[in-house]
Amino acid sequence: MRLHVFIVMAFLLVDISYAVGAGPKPERPQYKREQVILNPDDFVASGEKSYLAFPAIVRLNDQEILISYKRGRSHGRDLDAILETVRFNTLTNKVVERKILGSQQGLIYQMGEWIKFPDGRLSNIVDVQKVVRDHGANRHHRVGSMWATSDDNGKSFSPMKKLGPIDGIEYGYIFEGVIVDNTVYVLAMDFPELTSRKSSYDEQGKRIYGQVSIIASSDNGRSWSRIRNLSREFGNLDLNESSLTPYKNGFIVATRGYDSKVRLHRVDKDFRLLKQRDLTADNEFIGTHIGRPRLFNHDRNLYLLGRNARGGPMELALFRIDPETFSVQRHVELGPNKGVTIKDGYYAVPYYQKKNGQTLFNVITYRMPKGKKYPEIVRLEFLWNEVR
Repeated sequence: MRLHVFIVMAFLLVDISYAVGAGPKPERPQYKREQVILNPDDFVASGEKSYLAFPAIVRLNDQEILISYKRGRSHGRDLDAILETVRFNTLTNKVVERKILGSQQGLIYQMGEWIKFPDGRLSNIVDVQKVVRDHGANRHHRVGSMWATSDDNGKSFSPMKKLGPIDGIEYGYIFEGVIVDNTVYVLAMDFPELTSRKSSYDEQGKRIYGQVSIIASSDNGRSWSRIRNLSREFGNLDLNESSLTPYKNGFIVATRGYDSKVRLHRVDKDFRLLKQRDLTADNEFIGTHIGRPRLFNHDRNLYLLGRNARGGPMELALFRIDPETFSVQRHVELGPNKGVTIKDGYYAVPYYQKKNGQTLFNVITYRMPKGKKYPEIVRLEFLWNEVR
């Protein structure tokens, strides 16, 4: 009897272990092409700012995208860093044009995010920072998001200006936006320094984090309203980089927490929580976080793209996920190549391109291999039928 009980318990333990942690084995695609779009060595040679990072893209037409990125001197706290853009032809894979979108002496244009409105209007909303003495050290503080807009499909842009408070709250970091029924829904993060606080630390020295909310515009960015504070809705979580995609009559949101967790949340059309799951706890192959997560739907499947921090070398990962259960169905390692260590990089954005009868899955990202001083902006190309 005791032996029978032991065997049953052992079976259950194995079964639970598999259900909770094993998951799909990581795969590497057979087909992969790489292109360095912007090489930092070219900027070093001319004495310009050479740290190239944090790309974001917007599709202009079937053969062009705009890529925005930071060009500075380091990952952070580099005053006078600028936001630059290139127009990139996705058929010829050539840079057509390069120009500065935002710069201001004494400020850091850290990371821009593209928002496309229903009427075709484009905007790039930027995380703008300054360096202040805070809690005994020089730290970056947000000054409030700034944005530039284009009404001619990216040919020209307005000067950068403050986005300003929305329902009394100013936001410093914009993550992503989607269009549903002529309304743009955008993930936005506030910060203590944008409120009445003068420091990002309390009297006991504990770090105070901002909160992530959904803001929305139904008039192509002319006015905005706050829909819901998601940090509170998801259980008073300290959240940072997030992503969202429409799903059925609501949305799915991916969040990176300051508690070193990546989670998925399904919400209704009013962003009330229906279901959530801790992917870090449930999958041993997902690290402490997915850096700058990107959720997207394609071929009726849900995908999560981003930097998988597994405690070792950085990995650029693509996960296919069941949108109902949030279980990971497939794990594809898109980078780095074997034997290469990436010490900074892998905030990534995807796009598709039809070519020679095939669908190509492209990723624009930045990476700094070990031994290099500055990161490069690169394009990685895969066969969609192989990685989907």
